[in-house]
Amino acid sequence: MTGPLAGIKVLDVGAFSVGPYACSSLAQLGAEAIRVEPPHLDGLMFLGTTIGGYGWAYIIAHFNKKNIMLDIRQGEGKELFHKLVKWADIVINNRRLGAMDKLGYTYEALNEINPRVIYVESSSYGNNKGPWAHHAAADQFVQASSGFASLNGKEGGEAEIFRGAGNVDMNTTAVIITSALSALLTREITGKGLKIETSMLQSTLSLMTNRMSEFFATGANPKRLGSANVHIVPSQSFRTWDNRYINISVHREKYWPKLCQALELQHLENDPKFKTNAQRVKSRKKLIPLIEEKIADKSAQWWMLHLQRCDVPCGLNYNYEQLSRDPHIMANKWLFDLDSMFGIYEGFATPWELSKTPAEEMTPTVKPDRNRDEILAMLSK
Repeated sequence: MTGPLAGIKVLDVGAFSVGPYACSSLAQLGAEAIRVEPPHLDGLMFLGTTIGGYGWAYIIAHFNKKNIMLDIRQGEGKELFHKLVKWADIVINNRRLGAMDKLGYTYEALNEINPRVIYVESSSYGNNKGPWAHHAAADQFVQASSGFASLNGKEGGEAEIFRGAGNVDMNTTAVIITSALSALLTREITGKGLKIETSMLQSTLSLMTNRMSEFFATGANPKRLGSANVHIVPSQSFRTWDNRYINISVHREKYWPKLCQALELQHLENDPKFKTNAQRVKSRKKLIPLIEEKIADKSAQWWMLHLQRCDVPCGLNYNYEQLSRDPHIMANKWLFDLDSMFGIYEGFATPWELSKTPAEEMTPTVKPDRNRDEILAMLSK
């Protein structure tokens, strides 16, 4: 191991994607990670698109790990699990609240096995307080219950879930990773392990701090405006002649004259209805159709070149096919393909590059129990 977490040992007892993906990320930073697969197998194996009979999402969530299948409730499985807890620096669990406790694996029990263990427990709605505590959840349910979905959708339309992007899942994963790294620093000072509690709901609420501040300041629920920014006008996506979308944002006043010039709408620059952002926000419905008409007249690439030349902040909306063959993505080698026991699969590489302790190369996910002999040999030493 060469990454910054070389020598750190991570035990994955999570479910679906949130906890397991956090463990995989820590492994890509150099930690040694072992996945404890339940005998009934993880539900993520059977969802969505499959490769070699296994769900794509399961494969993505388990890079860079060894895998052993254990029934941790009794007998040899319980004994081996105790040894793995003693081996581990970090144990990550995002199973339904109380699931591990019912098996006798409270933090106190794990701490008795290994006083230096860091135990990160990420539930759905928080731990043992409030009427939602024992409800099960998934990304879309927390998007709905947190208010996240209420921000998304067309003006005057229904609230919309961010479909398939896993926003809540991945944000919760990031919170778990940050918590685990912070706990490692704390342990360096105290010499003792600790328990960290978080939840999908808490992580999502923290993601919306700016919009919640808006609500508490005004008492009004934020309105849905499609791709538009509620505080800045213009700042949204516009459809081009070739049926693509380009996002334009005048987030500082100095860009308003530049946009007017680029669109050949110079007569709007000093119009009292549009001269300042505050005035443009009030006159949104008058201004946006004028910009839409202009943008619809030429192709997306033409507008990108023209607006950049005029120093107007803009960005092209991509779908995955377009993104995967974009010269910038290819030049940075941010795509990978791996030949695995499931077949060849592709994806985006780790989101960091470290100069002195580079992240580990991505190694393929393995099938359940693949590393049993290797792990048993390690535990017997």
